[in-house]
Amino acid sequence: MSSQQRFIRHPDEIPLELQLIDAREDSAPPSMPLSLVCKSAAMLATGQQVSINISELAHASAIRGQIEWCHAHHDHYELHIRFANDEHAQRMRMFEQVCHIRRYRQWVQDQQGRSLSEDEAALEWIAKYAALFPSNNL
Repeated sequence: MSSQQRFIRHPDEIPLELQLIDAREDSAPPSMPLSLVCKSAAMLATGQQVSINISELAHASAIRGQIEWCHAHHDHYELHIRFANDEHAQRMRMFEQVCHIRRYRQWVQDQQGRSLSEDEAALEWIAKYAALFPSNNL
């Protein structure tokens, strides 16, 4: 079963690092079939190029995207980020799966009192949720 959701919402409890990139390209990247929605403390301009990292996943290389919109929302901003190409969109999807597995692992600990290894949490999450995770044919 494939989800037709066109975006993945990043878990709020896992901090994202967004670094502005000096855009040297005049044209916007084509809109990829899958994008990211996340929170930001700062307002970012539509069209701004960003590099996305998570300090907890230091081994992962940065993913490049572009701000499609930024809306004020109470005490933060909601960002919608699209990606430069299929490679960056696919890397973002894999990156987000790791984040959602980490969130699941913490939830199991908090709600069920079970301590899972990263591998155990990944296997459970995949069995329960991977088929529902947005892919949009990437």
